[in-house]
Amino acid sequence: MRTMNLKDITLIVAAGGKSTRMGQDKRFLPLDGEPLLARTLRKGRAAGFHSIVLAAEGTREDLTTLAAEYGAMLVADEIPAQGPAAAIAAGLPAAETEWSLVLSADMPFYDFELVRTLLPYADGDTQVILPTLSGYWQPLAALYRRDAGATFAAAIARGDRKLGIILRELAVREVPLTVDAGLFFNVNTPAAYGLALGRLANERRTKPILSVAAPASGTGKTTFIEKLIPLLVRRGVRTAVIKSDSHGFNLDTEGKDTARFSAAGAEAVAVSSPSGYFIQQRTTSRKDFQNLIAQMDGDSLDLYITESRSRGALPTFMLDRGLGIPEIDERIVAYFAKGRSIDTDVLTFDLDDMDTAVRLALFLMGRPLYGADGEMFLTM
Repeated sequence: MRTMNLKDITLIVAAGGKSTRMGQDKRFLPLDGEPLLARTLRKGRAAGFHSIVLAAEGTREDLTTLAAEYGAMLVADEIPAQGPAAAIAAGLPAAETEWSLVLSADMPFYDFELVRTLLPYADGDTQVILPTLSGYWQPLAALYRRDAGATFAAAIARGDRKLGIILRELAVREVPLTVDAGLFFNVNTPAAYGLALGRLANERRTKPILSVAAPASGTGKTTFIEKLIPLLVRRGVRTAVIKSDSHGFNLDTEGKDTARFSAAGAEAVAVSSPSGYFIQQRTTSRKDFQNLIAQMDGDSLDLYITESRSRGALPTFMLDRGLGIPEIDERIVAYFAKGRSIDTDVLTFDLDDMDTAVRLALFLMGRPLYGADGEMFLTM
């Protein structure tokens, strides 16, 4: 029997949620210059599916426009407010192929190449090819046979809308995957949206950046970074740290050759050795960290960590030890605190929770996340 390809199946984009946890319609949140839903449809069209079905709660003008732009068929849930189960019930009968990939509209980093690992299992009496990651089901990134739609419709009609309950009525084949958990990341909350924006900001850069900031000196930025670096090193990440200093500094030692050159009037002094080099240069104003990054050997580095009080760039970890008032703005993707908590939509953790810090750093720089490192992104 010939193994199917993407051109043999339909993509059903499940986009009928109420976005209750987000507080606004997440489908139209901007991500890298386009709405979240448009990003999913664009990537789906480029992947080469037989056709695309957009399953939503209704046929609003903005949804109709998006569907037309990406060549998708827009279908409406028969019973509103039933979540993704309704999208599956409406989408599968509309599919022109026997098998369909049902994908949630809010997974901005999903890689459609993953579907190829599921296709060989689409045979026999199986109705659902269900990928699992670290034991977690991924029903909104799964393959469904068209006849499963009737089971979803019947379940909704009797008041059952939970996917876990409905799937137990179907012939399901679980397929354990060992892939990056970030590919299944959902943008369901303002905190998750902030993480997605931070990761996308780094995708646009030559090398990723992570800022660590605090409202006041003495918070522990240096200690935090000092603890974070070895955890990154263990995961193969080579780091550079750029520190902001408002007081001025001098790395030289009186009496050394370089100090004598500076004293004689040299504007810049550099030292080169087999094990490294440094450059010290007088400036009339503070250099932007991007200028400093440009002078570093990017080929030997994977991540730039910047440390400052208020000059962090997206994505930024804000640290708080009760000294000063933290400014939580769109740059902040995580808030690490000790002795105080504030009301914020940003992810909040203990200041000493370095395991979470390193996992967030890996996600934000686009590194694959496996096992325990990835589990938090499957349940967020």
